[in-house]
Formats: sequence, C-alpha cells, structure tokens
Amino acid sequence: MASNESRIVDFARNARFSHPTSRRSFLAAMGAAGIALGIGACGSDSDSSAAPAGAGGSGGDDLVRKSTFSQVTTLSNDFFVAFNEGGKQAMAALGVKMSTLEDQGNVNTAIGQVGNVRTSGGASIFGTPATEAQAAAVTKACQSAGILYASSYTAPAWYTPADADKWVRFMTPPSVKIAEATARAMFEKVGGSGTIIHVPGQKGSSADDQRTAGLNAALKDFPNIKIVTASPGNWTSEDARTSLTNILPSVKDFVGVFAQNDSEAAGVIAALDAQRITGKIVVGFDGNRQNIEYIAQGKQYLTSATIGGLTAGLLGITVFDVLNDVEFSLPEKFISQGALLVTPESADKVLSTVYADKLPFDWQLMSKALHPDDWDPQTLLNPIDPNEFYKGVPQDEYKLNSAWASADIASVRTTYADAFKSGPLFEFKDSLVA
Repeated sequence: MASNESRIVDFARNARFSHPTSRRSFLAAMGAAGIALGIGACGSDSDSSAAPAGAGGSGGDDLVRKSTFSQVTTLSNDFFVAFNEGGKQAMAALGVKMSTLEDQGNVNTAIGQVGNVRTSGGASIFGTPATEAQAAAVTKACQSAGILYASSYTAPAWYTPADADKWVRFMTPPSVKIAEATARAMFEKVGGSGTIIHVPGQKGSSADDQRTAGLNAALKDFPNIKIVTASPGNWTSEDARTSLTNILPSVKDFVGVFAQNDSEAAGVIAALDAQRITGKIVVGFDGNRQNIEYIAQGKQYLTSATIGGLTAGLLGITVFDVLNDVEFSLPEKFISQGALLVTPESADKVLSTVYADKLPFDWQLMSKALHPDDWDPQTLLNPIDPNEFYKGVPQDEYKLNSAWASADIASVRTTYADAFKSGPLFEFKDSLVA
C-alpha cells in the first residue's frame, strides 16, 4: 500500500493548481513537515533542470521546466536565426532546455516533428509556421498529441486559440497597419510618383497577404504610384535577390523596392549593389539587426521592428507559464505585438538600446509564473478582436468560435498596456504600433 508520503508526492507531481503560488505554498508546507519532494516534484526528473539563480524569488526549484522546442522554417534566414536565438536566451533564463526544429516550410515535416517531440518527452513547441496550412496542421497535431503550442505571424482566418485548448497563444504584429504606414512613408519619400517594384513573401502566408493588403490600401491615395510585382522572394535573401535580378530588364525605371521582409530587403540591396544601381528607396519588415544597420548606413529606408527574438521569448515564456498553471484568458491568447517603425533618424538609437548579441530583456519578469504580481511584457501587447482583424474575410473554412461573444477584450487591453513599465522599448512606447 502506498504511504501517505508517496501519495503527497504523487499529488505534487500531477495535481493541477489554480495558480503557481498555490503550488509553491503546498511544497513549502510539505518541506516544513519534513517531506522531501525534490526538484522533480512538479515535472519528470529527466527533463527538469535547476533554475537560474534568483528565479521566482525562492530558487524556482518547484516549477515545471520540461524541455521545449523552437520550430522555424530555416536557419538560413536572418529572421528565423534571430527568432531562435531569442527563444534560446529566454528559455535559458528560465532554466528550460530548448532544442531547434527546422521544417523547411514542409507541412508533413512539421507534423512529423510534433510526433518526435512527444516521443522525446517534450511538453511544448513554439514557432513561426510558414503557411496557413502548416499553421492549422501543426496546431491540430499538437492538440492530438497533448503538446502545448504557441505560434506567431501565420494562421488561417477566423481560426483562433478558442478552437484548440493546447494552442495557448497566437501573436502577430498588426501587419496590415504596419505595411500601410510603411508604404505611405515610402510613397511620400519618393515624392508621390514613380514605379515601385514589389517583392512578395511566401504564398499562403498570412503575413504575406496582410502586407500586400497594407501596400494596396496606401496605394489608393497615391494615384501616381505604379506597382510592378516580381516573383515571390519566399522570405529569403537569395530568392529575393534572384527575383529582383530577373525583373530588372523589364522595368525601364523605378524609384524603389517594397520588400515583404528584411531578409528579402537584404537580397534586394545585394542585387542593386551587383548592378551598381543607386538612389533607390528600399523598405522591409521585421527589424533584423543587419537591416537596421543598413538604415543607419543609408542603404535601406525603413523597417518595422518587432524583434524576432522578443517574439520567440514571449511565446516560450507563455508555454512555460501554462505548464506552471497560469491560466490565460481568450483575449490574452490572440494578441498583437507592438512594432516600431525604424527610420534613418532613429536607427542608431534603436541599435544602441535594443540590439545586442544578448537581448536586453528581463525574461523572468515577463513570466506570470515567476512574477504573478509584477510581470511586465516589456513591449506593447494588444489583444486582437477577430471581428475587426478579419473584417471582410468570409467565414468559409473556419467560423469564429462562439467563445468570443463573451470575451472581455477591452479590460485585457488595459491590463497589458498598464503592465508594460520597463525594458529597452519603453522609451518608444508611444511610437509602437499594435
């Protein structure tokens, strides 16, 4: 017959506590009673690890620290490299082991990786699916496998975390808003007339569709701007370089290039340099460090910095918090991340205050499990109203879940805006678009 002590240990390992502090209080009481539960009490011994010094204020050794996985398309893309590195830094700060998965934008590969995560004992995945089809497939695979999933940028219209309880967060910059603001700034810079070459991203990606929509929205007010669309750059420098090189012979004159992300913008700049073409206005998105350096040097005009590493860190911290019994409301799970429009005037300042080999964020402070009373996302996070976000998009394949009818979006917006009190982006708080 199991002893009382073994029953208590089993309860500590498997019970669902309503709040992380409840778990800590329980473990503290058991320790006072002389019952040693050990570091692995709240997770399997094989994938728990010692907490970093000072985590949680009590050593943090009572928290679940199961291994997690960062899933990206390819590490040959600067954005995905930055995303992965930020996730790694955040997880290291929380004492969580992280491994990287490259799916090459292949749906079957991505689904297979979910099975491998389950087999290896991993508890969660966070990442950036390449297409809407992949986003839906991975979400559903994680749901079936019982693995927590947090994702960014791409998801099918009207499909939200209300449709899958293991999908604990979707985070995206407001791509249409940002793209429209970027396009307007670009059109004004070129004097309101001329030909712009548009290098799209990857077909089937929400971010690609939304950035194109923002470009077209701005175009309505600039009748003297002509858009010539090149072949997709597929989010990579090499494909974008090839795309621009191939279209240049058919474009007699142009004033700038609207690249769908910063890796593509880098490829565009390389193609222009190779052809010795100067004086063209180039814009991109994502805020890769190299591109902000290009802006400071005058090679690129604009980017919108969401900071991929910060996105990954926030997603990784979300799955960590959920594993430690933090409950997120529906509006917290479907959220927009603030983006900073970086200009030639602000590039040096952004580089010196935000970008470094080690990102200057307090990752532990972002965690509700570690800081239940004073957590700080250190950026502007704004809950998305799907009725506004997908306005005009038919509810065909997916329909909005009825759970949204009772979602208190307004109060969550206020809570998150008030919680943002520190970090390197705080001085830009009023300039962030979310």
